[in-house]
Amino acid sequence: MRLIVMFDLPVQSSADQRNYRKFKKFLHINGYSMVQYSIYSKIVMNHSALQFQKKKLQVNLPTKGHITSLLVTEKQFANMEQHNRPVRQEEQIDTVERTIEL
Repeated sequence: MRLIVMFDLPVQSSADQRNYRKFKKFLHINGYSMVQYSIYSKIVMNHSALQFQKKKLQVNLPTKGHITSLLVTEKQFANMEQHNRPVRQEEQIDTVERTIEL
């Protein structure tokens, strides 16, 4: 099973930025892997490990912002699809020369 944590935290003030960094550091220290910028996942082996992780999340919640957790099976996680738009030719940089635009 995978526990997916999605968050949207404010970063306007320095205190908000500190809370954001602290929460991301908590996720990294506790073995969460980044799926996207504000989406992290962690493998949990059973429901007792899930409850333990939920309690740790609850203790480390920032004072502001929104945090959502979702439990999915490994099969559901493996079936996740990524949709990226192709890079257009004019967006590709074909040179190693430095360019300065003023």
